[in-house]
Amino acid sequence: MARTKTLKSTKQATPESSKLFYEEIHKLVSDKGFDRNEVMAVVEAGLLAAYRKKYKISENARVVFDREKEDVYIVSRRTVVDKVVLPGMQIELNEARKIKPDAQIGDEIDIIERVGDYGRSAAHTALQVVSQRLKILEQNKIRQEYSSKIGELMNGYILRKKNDTVYIDLGKAEAIMPLRHQIPGEKYRVEDKIKVLLLSIENEPPVGLKIIVSRADKRFVQKLFEMEVPEIYDKIVEIVAIARAPGIRTKIVVASNRSDVDPVGACVGMRGVRIQAIVRELGNERIDIVAYSRDPAEFIKNAMTPANPVEIKVDSKNKEALVIVPDKELAIAIGKDGTNVKLASQVTGYKLDVKSHSQFSEEMASPEARRRLDELFSKPPKEIPSQEEEGTPLEELPGLTSRIIRILKQNNIRYIEDLVSLQEEELINMEGIGRATAKQIMAILAENVEFEEEEGEEEVQQNKEEKS
Repeated sequence: MARTKTLKSTKQATPESSKLFYEEIHKLVSDKGFDRNEVMAVVEAGLLAAYRKKYKISENARVVFDREKEDVYIVSRRTVVDKVVLPGMQIELNEARKIKPDAQIGDEIDIIERVGDYGRSAAHTALQVVSQRLKILEQNKIRQEYSSKIGELMNGYILRKKNDTVYIDLGKAEAIMPLRHQIPGEKYRVEDKIKVLLLSIENEPPVGLKIIVSRADKRFVQKLFEMEVPEIYDKIVEIVAIARAPGIRTKIVVASNRSDVDPVGACVGMRGVRIQAIVRELGNERIDIVAYSRDPAEFIKNAMTPANPVEIKVDSKNKEALVIVPDKELAIAIGKDGTNVKLASQVTGYKLDVKSHSQFSEEMASPEARRRLDELFSKPPKEIPSQEEEGTPLEELPGLTSRIIRILKQNNIRYIEDLVSLQEEELINMEGIGRATAKQIMAILAENVEFEEEEGEEEVQQNKEEKS
């Protein structure tokens, strides 16, 4: 039976490199907040990879963490032989007796080795394994930490700007703000404090995990209002819709759930203190707070602010409206590059044709033009029906999460009937809804429609039976 001898680590001095290596483990545990056992498992995998790189085998090796001596090393069990055929598993008698003078052929001896003994190639392999696995650990921790905060405001510090991308320190992770998510014209200086919306967490090989933040997303404005206006946070005032041209203008439609609370006044605040705080955060971007109304004409008039239309003709069926404004307000009504009318169209859901009073009068000079206008807008605009009349709330559709419902409402989809009319590609184009989520929504709708059809068939069958 083979005798087993172990080389005592106390007989060798601990190399300085091992002490530094051990210190790095401590640093990772304390600075990154990793679990010690996870880090040790990663280091163990790296050292065994180095051993395998040199000897092509690692089954007879194990990693030892000596906390007392702050040392980490590999112990490999070797069989004493006359001539080595399998390096890493065997040791010649002469070499064995340098470690244990009374060693004999067939004995097993534990040999202590360090990654530095294996040469540059094996050491590089160890570093690669450790680095890759630590990166995975870190990314998993970041995902766990920040996934629940998507859609929330975050405070950070600007680290640097490279190729139009701003890098931001969020405390426990680094985020990026691509050019499309920056407010045009806004300056970003290193070490400045910054408030951002946590937009998404993406896995992009070979880069890995990327945290995307935004200041240009319309939800950034929504979160600022929720933070500054207690009535919105408490759901006394509801944000109905938002349309935004970052750095230029935002229109936010609000409605009150209580008759004694003015939604516009609540958002503006005493002496404008609430709205001013939001405007400062947005770098003086103009904010139009629009009061929601069930009357389309009144709603469109409110949405056209700062212009004050003198007349609005509404075609509710085709979702179109003719907006007539004073001559001196035509430029204001349209806005720079058409911004004002575009945003008003987005929040109301109507295609808006804006004309000055003079233009309208000139066009209506002929009887034929007046006749065409009368035909188009012959019926007086009706009030937008109440929730019960217009359709079934999204909340009643089983399977839709609160997040999906919120995104749909931000895009003026408030009822199940509106949702049924959409195509999958239209859903994908909505910000915050990807292809997978769009497919999920379509699947939920398919189930619902299927259920309704089954109900209809049962009713038809019942009617046939009654007649017979």
